[in-house]
Amino acid sequence: MSVLLVEVVRQCRIALPAIRAEDIGPVRRIVRAHLEMWGQLTLCDLAELGVSELLANVHRHTPGDCELLIREMHDGILVSVTDFDERLPTLDRPDDEAESGRGLYLLSGLVDQMAVEPLLYGKQIWFRLRHATAAA
Repeated sequence: MSVLLVEVVRQCRIALPAIRAEDIGPVRRIVRAHLEMWGQLTLCDLAELGVSELLANVHRHTPGDCELLIREMHDGILVSVTDFDERLPTLDRPDDEAESGRGLYLLSGLVDQMAVEPLLYGKQIWFRLRHATAAA
């Protein structure tokens, strides 16, 4: 289990009961709006991509109830999605002949840090994006 200690500056929490595919676009726009208000413009595109992937996985592989949390930190942002399905996805490279399962693997290569953590009732998948100067 990964332990991640962060100093949160601001955060946005969104409960998403029974997420549907058509909900993902509007949620992405909400994420972008918050990041723009927080002055995190350089992280918007990748954050939107990551949120899309995490929510699409909830939609495809779980009953659909989840919570999105975006936290601004001094060195970037932390985005997490919590759902109530205990099955854990893998971040490993999928088999070359697999027809699905590449999204989280590809996302893990784009973000600064990413993990899947089991919870008492479900799981949390999170990723962290740092500013270029903080990551260096």
